Amino acid sequence: MMKGLMMGLMLLFGAMLAYGGGRLLYRAHASEQWPTTEGTVVSSSVQTMHDRRNTRFHPEVRYEYSVGGSHYTSDTVSFGGNDTGALPDAQRLTRRYASGTKMAVHYAPDDPAIACVECGGAGVSSYVVMFGGLAVAGIAGTSMVDMVSSDVRERRRNKGKRLVG
Repeated sequence: MMKGLMMGLMLLFGAMLAYGGGRLLYRAHASEQWPTTEGTVVSSSVQTMHDRRNTRFHPEVRYEYSVGGSHYTSDTVSFGGNDTGALPDAQRLTRRYASGTKMAVHYAPDDPAIACVECGGAGVSSYVVMFGGLAVAGIAGTSMVDMVSSDVRERRRNKGKRLVG
């Protein structure tokens, strides 16, 4: 019973990872075809993130734009991710999108709150998350099928023993 529960949780976790990575990949590529509007950068800075072993630098770019009379703000530069962790890369991105910069914003036609300014590049991490999730879900699913078929075989064997005995 506990093994089945663990496999079920692994299957759910793998499916969630695969969905999340796949959604980012889809948006990265679909955003190239989205309509555009003019946006303005309202803030741009490099955030320093520390953990036990290292320090990473994350570019934080917030911009605003309007679609159909509604005002939106976003901080998604690209769906492929910009968090390389290196200070020069983060600084290069924040210089490109300095406060006050005007740029084209691509927005999802069915939900203008979803937007980006750099389209197409999905980033390796999105593929890793999606395929890793598929692998975890596949292993868990296969294990669950094996457990069920093993249980069915065992029940048939026991049923046959009762009929003979």
